[in-house]
Amino acid sequence: MNNYFRMTILLSLGMIPVAVFYRVLSYLIEIRREWRQRLLLVTGSFILIYMVIYTGDSVNFTCAILFFLFCVWIACKGTRLKRLTIGLMLASTILALNGLFDSCIANFLWDGSEVLFDLQYVFFRLLSTLFLYLCICRHRPESDFELSPSLWRLVLLLCIPPLGIVFSLVMFAPYNMSVPLIRLYAALFFVAVLAFVGIIWATVVLNRHQKLERENALAMYNRKYYEAMELQQFEIRRLKHDLANHLQIIQSLSAAEKDSYIRKMIENPAFEKVLAYSGDATVNAVLTAKESMMRQQRISFRAKVDIPNELPFEKPDICALFANALDNAAEGCAVMENGRRQVELTARAAKGILALEVRNPFVNKKETGSAQLFGSLPKTTKPDMVNHGFGLRSIETIVKKYDGTIELRQEDGWFCLFCYIPE
Repeated sequence: MNNYFRMTILLSLGMIPVAVFYRVLSYLIEIRREWRQRLLLVTGSFILIYMVIYTGDSVNFTCAILFFLFCVWIACKGTRLKRLTIGLMLASTILALNGLFDSCIANFLWDGSEVLFDLQYVFFRLLSTLFLYLCICRHRPESDFELSPSLWRLVLLLCIPPLGIVFSLVMFAPYNMSVPLIRLYAALFFVAVLAFVGIIWATVVLNRHQKLERENALAMYNRKYYEAMELQQFEIRRLKHDLANHLQIIQSLSAAEKDSYIRKMIENPAFEKVLAYSGDATVNAVLTAKESMMRQQRISFRAKVDIPNELPFEKPDICALFANALDNAAEGCAVMENGRRQVELTARAAKGILALEVRNPFVNKKETGSAQLFGSLPKTTKPDMVNHGFGLRSIETIVKKYDGTIELRQEDGWFCLFCYIPE
């Protein structure tokens, strides 16, 4: 009964490091929601944390790291490189800490009491996971933590030297070591641990720098979009201002030349009427341009806009928000037959909220009648994925800039974009 009580206490305390480590893992990579996959990940974390790592015993080290990588591969989301790199970083850090205690520190703590040693064993595992947790929390990544494939390859390459140190200590070191050799190996294990912590920290910093570069690229993209719209409006105003000169030229032309000249003037976008959809001039300019574009692509465009006054947002942001939403909807219609090419826009500014909804038909092989909320932004369908795919990212950035919310839904064969922004 005494042994049963002791094992119960140790098992209860032993789950605390597992919970802490699971939390650390969730900060770095998205975990799937299915309970079987989460249970598998908890099991892999438990085995990883409590695997005894002795020098000269390569079986435990190899089995623990391979099984944990398998659990991460099955239970987590993300690219192959991300799952492999995150799993290898965390597994190697924990196993290096285990080796530090089991092969080095434990030699100085053993006094013949199994109860005390078991408590020390569990306590050190708790300290190890808390150390890792504090390192991550200090530079906690955001929910959309991601790196480019080239950066993931770089981080994976950086993991090889410290992993090689730990692997060499476990594979080639003698089982029985003298005190000076134990101290040397303890120092090497500690250096490996610091290296892995530095790599994890560097990964978070790289993510922040990459996100900053993406935001700058989106801001430049939105600014160019707005400048192009402004240039178009300037040309419209200039050509309309020169209308008297055009009329004088027409009077001096022959009948055949007059017809050709007038036809060219009519086809010029500058003479298209800017539709008064709302009380915001930027919204009107964007919707007029996109209505013309959709008409050329044989897309039925319906807009219901209730914006009585100028919106209190930066004009490039207004332009990018409406233009990107409509461009994405038009792109979604490109794969539809002519009869189903429809885009519906509803926008309303009232009670301190700008609400924007854009809908277009959506092709889905597994169509269902229930609504589905997307957990991440869909990828662009354009072949050049490096230079495209900014649309939804831009919309998301603008909405977050003004503390708004964005939702993407698929319901009844329609793809729906909802944006709610406080004015």
